[in-house]
Amino acid sequence: MILIFILSLLYTPCDGSLDQAIRDRDTTSTISRIRALVEEHGAAAFSTVADAVADVESVADGQWYVIDRHRVFITSVKVLSAVKDKNLDKEIARVLKNHNRWPARVFALEVSLQRSSIDSVQMALSAIDDVAPQVVAVASRILGWSQNRLALEPLISAMSRWELASTRDKVVRGGREELQKRSGDRAWLACRDALERLTGISLHAADQYKNWISAHRDQIDPSKVDLTKPKERVTGTGLFGLDITGRNIVFVIDISGSMLATDPPSEEEMQRIRRTTGIGDSIEEKIQQLMEGRRRIKRARTELRRAIESLGEDKNFSIISFSSSVQPWSDVLVPATSENRKSAIQFIERFQAHGITVTDEALFEALSDATVDTIYLITDGAPTHIGSEGDQMPPDAASLMKRILDDTRAINHLRGIRIFTLGFIGAEEEFLETLAKENHGRYVRIR
Repeated sequence: MILIFILSLLYTPCDGSLDQAIRDRDTTSTISRIRALVEEHGAAAFSTVADAVADVESVADGQWYVIDRHRVFITSVKVLSAVKDKNLDKEIARVLKNHNRWPARVFALEVSLQRSSIDSVQMALSAIDDVAPQVVAVASRILGWSQNRLALEPLISAMSRWELASTRDKVVRGGREELQKRSGDRAWLACRDALERLTGISLHAADQYKNWISAHRDQIDPSKVDLTKPKERVTGTGLFGLDITGRNIVFVIDISGSMLATDPPSEEEMQRIRRTTGIGDSIEEKIQQLMEGRRRIKRARTELRRAIESLGEDKNFSIISFSSSVQPWSDVLVPATSENRKSAIQFIERFQAHGITVTDEALFEALSDATVDTIYLITDGAPTHIGSEGDQMPPDAASLMKRILDDTRAINHLRGIRIFTLGFIGAEEEFLETLAKENHGRYVRIR
């Protein structure tokens, strides 16, 4: 029996039809052959499927439709996660440790998450020191959601490693070229985000986390961390109370006609005005000034200007405004030098609210840059190409939101770009929450 088990591990089924389907970029045949292999060979097929996934992920962008590529990956995960054979767990661990191409190792981690018989946290801990930033990013996210304090030290160690230029800038081959660009920055961010999720504290360097954890170790309870609560203070640069933590950032800002709307002030703001007496403008004039400042387009301009002014020169950034069309400030990300920040602020000051809301075109423009690691999307309405009448949702909004979610999921499944969404009153919150949650970000309600 032992000999049979060893031979089963050594035997890896080959399949010429699968290889040919991948060469032909034939998604249907590729998926069909993967299903057949798993049905016939069970756990023994895992290595072959991992090889196939790596082959598919090595095909350059433009040579395989992104939605179809994603279908191969997701279907393979689902098919293998349903295998009952416990030998599969050993195969997953073997591929994660020994496979020479990182997409296969990422695939192994993703399958492990679907297996109740596998301790995915231990799997992630074994992968946190991987040489490939893409593997480290996935492992970090698993540890961030684990609520396990044992993950703190390994995450700090990994974050420290990816702060080094010698680690961060090293290119690890194995996937298509588009996935390599600035991937070290994305690994660093994934470690940072995991530490924030475990501690509730947003910091910007591994040493800062190390020192903070050393001073507060007995108080750390990852199960009580709630990142949805607004923070009284942010570290670094803020945008409507959201700490800006990206390194290669695109700000995507809605300047459609609805951004002319005025949001009601808070009761605290009104009370502050009512308490003012004596010299200066009348209370009525102060209320009028307050209401004018509550126009969404003005609030967006003010917050975005402050954010740009505060960016450190170690950041790279761009801005995309959109209404009926998309207007990039720069076609590529540029360093946040004093000159570039000044030019960007001039671009922001020219914002005029008009037109409809082509959110999809603006977001896909941002995602088209392979160097991006973080997107901040500010909007107040549903995506549309035809507009709407009154308070009704645009007729095309539902289909556009579905397309945005589906396409972003496919584009981003190995890139790991973080998408933070910020919505004024009237924004489609469920859509924005889903978009952020599926892409390693958070949704912020602007009131």
